[in-house]
Order: sequence, then C-alpha cells, then structure tokens
Amino acid sequence: MTTLATRPPVGGATDRRRRGRGTGRTGSRLGLAVKYLVLVAFTVFSLLPLAWMVSSAFKSAEDVLEVPVRWIPKEWHPENFVKALVEPRFTGHTFLEFLINSTIVATVTALASVVLSIMVGYGFAKFRFKGREAFMWTLLGSTLLPFSSVVIPLYLVIDSLALTDTLAGLIIPFVITGQAVFISRQFIRGIPTAYIEAARLDGASEWAIFRLVIVPLTGPAVTTVAVMSFLFSWNQFLWPLVITSSQEGFTAPLGLSMLGMGSTFNTDYSVWMAASTIAIIPPLIFFLILERPYLRGLEAMAGIK
Repeated sequence: MTTLATRPPVGGATDRRRRGRGTGRTGSRLGLAVKYLVLVAFTVFSLLPLAWMVSSAFKSAEDVLEVPVRWIPKEWHPENFVKALVEPRFTGHTFLEFLINSTIVATVTALASVVLSIMVGYGFAKFRFKGREAFMWTLLGSTLLPFSSVVIPLYLVIDSLALTDTLAGLIIPFVITGQAVFISRQFIRGIPTAYIEAARLDGASEWAIFRLVIVPLTGPAVTTVAVMSFLFSWNQFLWPLVITSSQEGFTAPLGLSMLGMGSTFNTDYSVWMAASTIAIIPPLIFFLILERPYLRGLEAMAGIK
C-alpha cells in the first residue's frame, strides 16, 4: 500500500506570501494615513475663515484689515460684542432684536415642520390612496426648483393673506417641505405595520395610533427634520428681504447685511465680525443639543430603502 507523503510548503513561496501580507498591511496603513491627511487638510481649510472671523471680532477696526493677517489680536476689544448687540445702528433697532426674531422664526418653523411632516409622512407611508406616489414625487420634485423662481408667486399668496412684514409671513411658507415629508415617510415605512394593526385590534383610534405608536418610534426622523428646518430657516436671507419692509421684523441675516454700515457709511469690520460670531451661536447650540440623535437619525435613514 502506497502512502502519499505531504511535502512541506516551499520556503520561497511561504516567504512571498508573508511579504505579500506585509505589503498589503503597509499599503492599507498608507492609504488610511492619506485619507486622514486629506480630511485634516480639508478641515483646516474650512475652519480658516471661521478662525479669522472670531479673531477679527476682538480686534480694533484698523487691525482687522492688517496684512499679513495677525491671528492673535495685539489688543483685545471684547466691547465689540456689546456694540454689535445693543448699539442702536438701525434707526432705533438693535441686532439683539433681530436675533430674537430669528430665534422665534426658526424655532416655530422647526416645531411646525416636525409635527406636519410626521403627520403627512405617516399618511404617505401607511395609507393607500389613488395617486399616492404621484403626489409624493410631485411634492419632492418641488424641492428641486430654485427658491428664487417661486418667490414672486409665494409673495402674492402671503400678500393676499395680509401677512407681509410679519413673523407669521416668515414662518408659514416653510412649515412643511417636500424634503421633510420624504424623510418622515421613508422612516415611517420602516415601522412594522403589525404594530399599527395590533393597535387597531385593541380599539385604538387613528389619532391614538399616531400619537402612541408612530410618534415614539420616529425619534431619529423628528430630530433630523428639526435640525434641517431650524438651520434652513435661520440662514434664510432672500425671503425675509422680500417679505419684510420695516426693520422691526428683520432677522439676523438681514441685520448682518447692514450692521457694518454706521451713520457715516464707514464699514466697521470689527463690530461686523463680532455680530457674525454671535449669529452662529444659537444654531450651533441647537445642533450640539441634538447632535447625537441627529447623527443616529442619519444612520437610520442610510439603512432604510
């Protein structure tokens, strides 16, 4: 009886495989290092204007335009923030009033957008009716239009409701958007219909099902819509510019566009940069409070088909 002996692998082949594995690990480390280097370079490049803005907020008006740029002020001027907030540069109105207007508009818009988009998204996700998909894609397609193309008809609608130059006129057009409805619908579609059917068998009304079953399970979608709506409303410039005729209803972006101009029409860049620094604080706080649920919402949305 013949026995086949297994020969050990040739040393050269084993060495080549080891070298190949070592080269692969080295290549993966090098690729990872390049990725991190690119990300760090991009982050630094993106933060440079923000760093210049914050640095300039503490400088004197003469030092702001100094070349080359001095990143650390020679003399610190924290009074620029006081001037930016409470100095009446707008025929009796202050930038603090504009910040309050923006906070009210953005907060109410975010809350209304969350409530309405979840309700409409629930209808599109769990109810069948004629033309459901056509309505959904029409609503979503409306978000692809440039906002400047709908400003005039939107203004005519708001004017017919006698809401021009009011905070309500700044809020109502954006309380519900196709993007918010689409996000809510996609998330609610992932909720098992068995939960809804079980609630119906227990005698729950449709409103009770929405309130007790759907809403508690849509936390990530709620946070995502709230953050997106708040930031979009806060950064609006064109619509407040069109709809607002008196400075009493100005928002922060409108105030920033005029803050640099004093009574002599000389631009005070230090005060301007101080106001810009203040203007990013409310949305930054709002985002930081909801950062973790917002990121979880994005992760959940990425897994929903």
